[in-house]
Amino acid sequence: MNYLDIAILVILAGFTLKGLLRGLLKEICSLAGLLVGALVAFRFHAPFAQWLLDSAGLPSQLAVAAAFLALFLLSVIFFAALGYLLSKFVHLIFLGGFNRLLGAVFGFGQAVVLLAVVLFALSLGSLPEFLENGMSGSQLAPPFVELGEGLFHGGRDFLADR
Repeated sequence: MNYLDIAILVILAGFTLKGLLRGLLKEICSLAGLLVGALVAFRFHAPFAQWLLDSAGLPSQLAVAAAFLALFLLSVIFFAALGYLLSKFVHLIFLGGFNRLLGAVFGFGQAVVLLAVVLFALSLGSLPEFLENGMSGSQLAPPFVELGEGLFHGGRDFLADR
């Protein structure tokens, strides 16, 4: 076991603990907030920026940045509040422990996907010597690299079919 294996275990444990502490509903709402926030910001920032230009007289670049960030943050805050309310409701009907347990599973899954994507990306290029040594001597990295490759090819095939 080398330093990369230890880092992988720490990341897995950290994401699992985060999921356990926050619960499934907050974790899902947080992820949904990021995804929906990005989609809303990309889709609606231009008309909102134009409105800011017309009504507030902001410079063009500032209006675009402000519109994008405002839409993104409002979406994230909305979904965070939704997650909070749903978690409180679940706690009231005595399912809080189940919510937290599923949150730990979800957090672990997030860590697995993150590690798979990052380690696969690192395996594609030339690395500094200390990272190359870590990758080649790691017992845990190879399965993540294989999973990342599968996700990459599966995602590419999925998008090609659309």
